[in-house]
Amino acid sequence: MKQNSTQATPFELVYSRTATLPIEIEVKTYLIKPITEKNFQRTLLKKTYNLMETLENKWQKAANNIQKLQEKQKERHNNQLPDKPVKFKIEDKILLHHTKAEKQ
Repeated sequence: MKQNSTQATPFELVYSRTATLPIEIEVKTYLIKPITEKNFQRTLLKKTYNLMETLENKWQKAANNIQKLQEKQKERHNNQLPDKPVKFKIEDKILLHHTKAEKQ
């Protein structure tokens, strides 16, 4: 399941591909091109470079999404704060709330 903050699954961010279910291995849902020994080295290098580039892009995109969401959260939080900070004077009565006392 894709996370809202990264717009990707944790599996995709680690392995740069979607997860394959066991049933998909049993019932071929996509074509796999057979690799011969002749083109194995070239295919391996191509796959490695592609994987590195794809992962780098996914990580950058996830970091950008997280930063945007954090900025939105900060803005929402700041909008809820009062414009002027509340200043108390000596002898002012305030309500003191003990959260630990309620839990016990």
